[in-house]
Amino acid sequence: MSTAIDEIAVVVPSRNEAALLPRSLSALEESTRRMTLKFPHVRTSLTVVLDSSTDTSAELLARHPQVRVRSVSFGRVGAARNAGIAAALSAAGVPSSRLWVATTDADSAVPVDWLEHHYTRALAGVDVLVGTVEPFPAELDPSRLVQWHAWHELREGHSHVHGANLGFRADIFTALGGFPDIGLHEDREFVAIARARGSVVQATDACRVRTSGRLQGRVEGGFAGFLATLDVPGDRVDPAGTSAAPR
Repeated sequence: MSTAIDEIAVVVPSRNEAALLPRSLSALEESTRRMTLKFPHVRTSLTVVLDSSTDTSAELLARHPQVRVRSVSFGRVGAARNAGIAAALSAAGVPSSRLWVATTDADSAVPVDWLEHHYTRALAGVDVLVGTVEPFPAELDPSRLVQWHAWHELREGHSHVHGANLGFRADIFTALGGFPDIGLHEDREFVAIARARGSVVQATDACRVRTSGRLQGRVEGGFAGFLATLDVPGDRVDPAGTSAAPR
């Protein structure tokens, strides 16, 4: 099977994230610029899925004509991601076997070399790339930040899964049936299915994404909810699905 990639489609689900979208878009634009300079033959696109948004996100995105916007009313991040990927697939100028999809979140900021890392791992034969995330240090009090790092493996081969830093070949995504249409942990379930069916899954810390350190998120039981529990003793399970115990 060819590992060539001619296009990268970035998909970002968003619900009432007008306050944080500018930071996310700015980081993605910087990463796209670097990707274009280094690999000018690779086309890139960005799709933002506004899922049940009632704030000014649509007006904000109207000032970014290069962004494809899809509005839905699912209220489930798995369905929103699927809708964005379907739109990207429909607009792609290449076969799905030569299209790479990279997903992040509207409250997150990718590093400048994010797309480059996704691209080079795809060329090396990776079907699904599972990246790490960490909270913005300035947005989380020091004690919670220390606890968060104690509970997470920021290394190659880590055991976490975050939709804010995930990539895959479009044909593999289609063959696996997309993200499960569930309200939480759709990213973890997708990666588990990929592994079970023999896809080449690689977990890396080389392109770490920073995400909001807020304690109240858009999805109950998600990343923000886990941050909110960090001052509570006892065993926890992190939103990537890794059983955690005090270290």
